[in-house]
Amino acid sequence: MASSKKIISLILAVAMVIGVFAISAFAVAPAATITLSADKPEGESYAIGDTITITVTASATEDFYVGPFGIPVEYDKDLVEFDSATCTVTVANVFGAGTTDYAVNTATTGKVAIAGWPTNKGTPVAPNLNGNNVVLATITFKAKADGKPVFTIANDQKTTANPTGLFYMGSFDGSNPKTAALTEMGQTLTAVSTTVTIGSAEPELILTATGEANGVIIDTHKTFGGAYAGVVYGFPQAGTTTFRQIAYITTNLTTTAGAITAADLARTIGTAGYGTGTTITVGSKVYVIVIFGDVNGDGLINANDTTATKRAVQNLAPLANNSVQRMAANCQMINNGTMLHTLNANDTSALKGYVSNTAAKFNIATLASYQNSKNNFYQ
Repeated sequence: MASSKKIISLILAVAMVIGVFAISAFAVAPAATITLSADKPEGESYAIGDTITITVTASATEDFYVGPFGIPVEYDKDLVEFDSATCTVTVANVFGAGTTDYAVNTATTGKVAIAGWPTNKGTPVAPNLNGNNVVLATITFKAKADGKPVFTIANDQKTTANPTGLFYMGSFDGSNPKTAALTEMGQTLTAVSTTVTIGSAEPELILTATGEANGVIIDTHKTFGGAYAGVVYGFPQAGTTTFRQIAYITTNLTTTAGAITAADLARTIGTAGYGTGTTITVGSKVYVIVIFGDVNGDGLINANDTTATKRAVQNLAPLANNSVQRMAANCQMINNGTMLHTLNANDTSALKGYVSNTAAKFNIATLASYQNSKNNFYQ
């Protein structure tokens, strides 16, 4: 009951403050985005007991002079905690030092509600969000347990239909709150949440600078029915035995936890090279490599691949890993840079052309770009 009274008191207090300013019923209320962000970048983790600082900022793509605002921040009480003895809420001098009033409510576990408004004393200035990212407040929490807590703005926006909503931001039609009119509350506000990691962060597969320059693709849309976390393809060929060597993988790929080693790799189709079908294990995720043209997975592109494709097309011999090998064999571009999602004699011809280095040789970069644009392929 006490918590409810405090929240109601906060709402009423802000409502009285808003009443001090002239409200223009006919003004077009601009839109704004309220963003929560953590003090550690994505990929870095907090240890239990660490301080997590969440910054609340506001921005807009049109003139938006900040008026009274309310931001109810919700957090996962099982993974983080707000302890009034060690955690803090700092409301920025949004309207200037000595001219910004605010109220904070932390009585409800799992929520920190912040309200701010310009005083009627001194010379307050309403900042313009247009092209700017204005800090409204910072909140510190304590990391409590391993996991990925999400910090969000409560879906409780103040509107005509919901006048007691805790999420709002009024806007003045000028920078002087004393003379400017306050547009009505309830304009469009976009809330952006943030997620942090507590404990050991799950490593991620990423491209090296060389991999980015080479146009290698880590495609998490293609999973072969959930068999893998994604497919990696588009590796350039430097020589006939490029894909037999581990170096082409370690040169183009790495992880957020460190370099890829032979222990992270497994050859699931061919055993002579790190070609099509080679898997990369990163944490709990397994990715598979596809080399266009290397159908049998031995790390070479030669007549053996042409034969394997021809026999599959003629239904004489199935491919061992049908989905992965079909993607490797499906390398015939037709018409205006499109391709057929089926294996046929055109793919056999494309492979023959590649092996003999004739004009029909397919382009790895073009194939990779096309495959990446077709997220519905090979799911």
